[in-house]
Amino acid sequence: MKQARLFTPGPTAVPAEVLESQSRPLIHHRTDTFKEAFAEVTAGLKTIMKTENPVVVVAASGSGAMEAAVVNITAPGEKVIVTELGKFSERWRDIASAYGVETVSVEAEWGAPVTPDAVERAFAEHPDASALLTTHSETSTATLQDVEAFARIAHDNDALIAVDGITSIGCHDVRTDEWGLDALVGGSQKGVMIPPGLGYIALSERAVKKMEAGRQPSFYFDMVRALKSAAKNDTPFTPAISLVFAMQAALRMMLEEGIDTIIERHKSNATAVRAAVNAMGLELLAKTSPSNATTAVMAEDFATDITKKMEHEHSVKIAGGQGKLSGRIVRLGHIGHYYPQDMRTMMHAFEQVCGDLGLVATTGPGVTALERSYAGGD
Repeated sequence: MKQARLFTPGPTAVPAEVLESQSRPLIHHRTDTFKEAFAEVTAGLKTIMKTENPVVVVAASGSGAMEAAVVNITAPGEKVIVTELGKFSERWRDIASAYGVETVSVEAEWGAPVTPDAVERAFAEHPDASALLTTHSETSTATLQDVEAFARIAHDNDALIAVDGITSIGCHDVRTDEWGLDALVGGSQKGVMIPPGLGYIALSERAVKKMEAGRQPSFYFDMVRALKSAAKNDTPFTPAISLVFAMQAALRMMLEEGIDTIIERHKSNATAVRAAVNAMGLELLAKTSPSNATTAVMAEDFATDITKKMEHEHSVKIAGGQGKLSGRIVRLGHIGHYYPQDMRTMMHAFEQVCGDLGLVATTGPGVTALERSYAGGD
């Protein structure tokens, strides 16, 4: 069987130019050559995150960057509010709990966002909460949240806001400074379209002041130390050198295309895929606030067979469900370096497999709806 093409919510497909950048000879990281590349990377990240705040890059997954955010903007014994709407947003709670931080969960049904009103009520009931830990795009349910509104509520209550933007950065419009996000976390294997292994965090002046005033004990994830190194285009510890070069190449591609153009491309792809799913008569999990990173489709009793048949018969790799949605949904990924021709490949295979399994009565309406969407139809 040939190598399957990735259409998962992450890792995403890595462009050839980015793969090639990792084959260059390894250099030492305490050199001007590396510092120049690192400076270009942090500047590029600021552009796609729409921030003038400092950005720290760490050799860790997105989850590691989330832990770094929690460690640095909370202190022992504090209380935080966490929005939970799926498998990955629960991670904020788990990380905070591991450091002895009291957590207050504001939950939504999986497939729906937490409402600003619910966050407001949580702060009213817990005025001593020092931070809100939330998720912009919940990958497990393909749901988008209104973090701009969340940020206003947090600041009105003298609290910081930390946002998991791992599957929204480079996909959705994320306005770090305009919205007042204090810690925005990203991961390399999503919209930045490089292999896993780099996390990054934009930190506001409010967050830095809190970090300097008192925080959790930390060594590797000490962001005060990391910020001092970043100011000199350096890192406190050995960086993932080849991944930095990969990110340099990827960000050059993204800046050439333009971040707003990239956001529109993701919107166009996601809209077309959702139109195709609807035309097939299948049910979307996220109905009111879908993310443009991935599309979650209800497929009770068929989900496992769909993912297996798409990979083995069409060499198209999609994702199944997570947690309590395991075996109940499939997730069609369109975050990263994907264009209409890629969505045609994925949706043709998806519709064919659904037809073979008897999940849809006829094949053709889905791909037809996809093309109509791209042509500007309903």
